[in-house]
Amino acid sequence: MPNVKGEIYSKVDNKPITKVKFFVSKYAVNALADTVKTDNNGYFFYNGIFVDNYSDLRFYSTTTQHIFFLEKNRVYKYLDVKKKYNKDDYNKKETIDLGIIYFEDLKSIKRDSIPK
Repeated sequence: MPNVKGEIYSKVDNKPITKVKFFVSKYAVNALADTVKTDNNGYFFYNGIFVDNYSDLRFYSTTTQHIFFLEKNRVYKYLDVKKKYNKDDYNKKETIDLGIIYFEDLKSIKRDSIPK
């Protein structure tokens, strides 16, 4: 999975949202060692997984999550990177820039529905 970057904004005031937390299932190969959070400009950067050989690529492609769960003030959303960036070069890019993402546009989920 490539690196992923972008900015989380509020549709209400069109300003960046700070400290939005990103995480994936703890069973995913790309489970985050530490929580990724947006900075004061709403910016986030997720370090992807890069492999050296094809057999590792095949293994990781089935165990890597492309879905991030986001949380801010106990509001839970999810972001499917592959749907947001639906282009043929997905696995060929080093970093995918999702640009500005409006928090309110993301699908809401219940905390209990997030895989552990």
